Amino acid sequence: MALTFMSLQELIKEDFLTCKICYDLYTVPKILPCLHSYCQHCLEPLVRDGALQCPECRLQTDVPGGVSSLKTNFFINSLLELFQIKHNRDLACTVCSDAQKILTATARCLDCKDFLCQSCTQGHCCSRLTLHHKVVKLEEFLAGEYDAEMRLLQELCCQDHQQEALRFFCDTCSAPICRDCRMLDHFQHKVVSMANAVQRKRPSVEQLIDSLAGTITCISEQEKAVEETVDKLKTSGENIKERITRYVDDFIYYLQAQKEAILGELSAFLTQQMKSCRLMKEELQSQRDKAISTREFSQRVLYVGKDYEILHLEGMIRNRIQELQTYIPQKLEGQIPELAIAWDQPEMLSKAALFSLVFPREQPEGDMGIVFEPDSEASASPSEECEDDPFLPMNLEEDSCPSSEESAPDTPNKNLSCCSRRSKRPKRVCTFEVDQCCFQVKPNITGIAVLPHAGGILLLDQENDEIKQYSAGGHFQQSIPLPDSDGVFCGISLCGDVLACSSDSFLFFLTLEGKFLHKLLLRGSESSYAITSYKDSYIAVSEGTLCSISLYSPSGHCMGRVAPTGYHGGKFLFIAVNYQEEFIVSDFIKKQIVIIGKSGLILNVLKTSHSLLTKPFSVCVDMSSNIFVVDQLKVIKFSPDGETGEVVLSNQSRQKRPRVLAVDDDGRLVLVQEDGYVHIYCF
Repeated sequence: MALTFMSLQELIKEDFLTCKICYDLYTVPKILPCLHSYCQHCLEPLVRDGALQCPECRLQTDVPGGVSSLKTNFFINSLLELFQIKHNRDLACTVCSDAQKILTATARCLDCKDFLCQSCTQGHCCSRLTLHHKVVKLEEFLAGEYDAEMRLLQELCCQDHQQEALRFFCDTCSAPICRDCRMLDHFQHKVVSMANAVQRKRPSVEQLIDSLAGTITCISEQEKAVEETVDKLKTSGENIKERITRYVDDFIYYLQAQKEAILGELSAFLTQQMKSCRLMKEELQSQRDKAISTREFSQRVLYVGKDYEILHLEGMIRNRIQELQTYIPQKLEGQIPELAIAWDQPEMLSKAALFSLVFPREQPEGDMGIVFEPDSEASASPSEECEDDPFLPMNLEEDSCPSSEESAPDTPNKNLSCCSRRSKRPKRVCTFEVDQCCFQVKPNITGIAVLPHAGGILLLDQENDEIKQYSAGGHFQQSIPLPDSDGVFCGISLCGDVLACSSDSFLFFLTLEGKFLHKLLLRGSESSYAITSYKDSYIAVSEGTLCSISLYSPSGHCMGRVAPTGYHGGKFLFIAVNYQEEFIVSDFIKKQIVIIGKSGLILNVLKTSHSLLTKPFSVCVDMSSNIFVVDQLKVIKFSPDGETGEVVLSNQSRQKRPRVLAVDDDGRLVLVQEDGYVHIYCF
């Protein structure tokens, strides 16, 4: 969504400078954390129990010190000053006018800020003291031709030294100061000019504003998914009504009661589902409006605001954008009903209900996973070691990749063929639950790494900001604290003795004891980055919508970049690298697995239409370069070239769905569920 930037003249208008509560020009404008501004006297009646709610976005703000403790919006104040000067049409000469004689002004001095009559204008231009001042015609000034120059000449004065302008910034105190403050209270502090301070802050604010584009796009996609679900619900409901009506017409006397019963059930279900979709859509629309409003205001401040105004609002803008980006839309658990008719013979009608609503296991394309049934042999006589295993081995014929004859002839990647010989049935050797330790928050594991030779497992607990280390047998060994970060940690990888962790757009390097080494800024503007390591040589970072991979040494130096030629429109998510230095990446948008050589050549693409894949997520490789993929409720094993594949593990419970996985040096598969349980399998 493109934003049209407003010029200064467009901002100095009554609609932008009008309070949305009293519909009058702002008086003492106060700015809320959501970046909406209102008059101080308009906000005071809204305070309830030390808090107030924004009239526009409903954000709750604590004001223990009253409305006066809120920040004053100096950006609005300075624009108000220009507006009020330009809209005062009865301007008198400020030099010679007095109570007895009032002369109409015909010009204005931009340097002295005085309005001048014809005589004073001539004298002003001839005086030695004001010879070089810029005097302009009053008509041109009121027409806005000198708004930009007036804006540059505006200065905010120090509250402690009323005659001195704020022209410096104290890094020690993080506050704008004047010349007297610099020589007195801040003499020993680190002080820079206001322009240098803004130049240093501007790139980070620009990056924050740019990152909102992804947030708005994600919310729009969720909103579109809700609309599609509503359409499917309406279509399915109308089809069911039509079928029921046609059937009932043939057996009108007896079936009338059955018809009314099923229509009532259907109506209740559709009403509940429509209400859920409507509420979700309203929430998404509200969140999108907040993000757009924040972006518009922030860009206005950044491109039109003065240095001290940008510094004054930078912290609030940062906090608001980070608050909006942490918003996670609720998962849409929509169900599309189908009609089941019990009997077609009239003599069977009296024995049970004729119609019923059923909900098929296979879900349409969306956020809900596909549930697979275990094979009949496994269901009838499970082995002792798998009786309580939530994941069941899959050996069904339909869970293998289609043969080359069954694949589409025009597929751009190699056709997948069925495995000629089934892999050995996986055996679960260990299961344990991630320790909650002293935290009250349930762990949320988003990253996994294995310790070479030692057989240990490192789990990144995003919720509690720490790394948990377990032995190969599932015994808790230690907690490794994560460094302080404004973002959320999501990825982890071990490269030699260096532990790499990704947090927002930064990559942190730690020792195995958790000691901070260094960090670097990653390319792009993604909210999270997946990482992996190649032996002890480098860390590979998956760069999201850039569809590329950057390589970094353990010391933090960039060693190169892998960009597949001609690959666009996707979003690289999880990444793995095999011993031939081939990168295996899951594409979140295109829903496919891409195998890439280090030169950038695409070796193979595993697509959903030609393989077992539906929504590939976490990936890893074993010592033989076999590829393991988490795909909704199952784990798929592919050959190194992606030619063959089969489902090796599957789970029917969405609460226990697999999340991330890794393979240790002994070839054992370590699998973490969403409920916090860890399973270790050998093949």
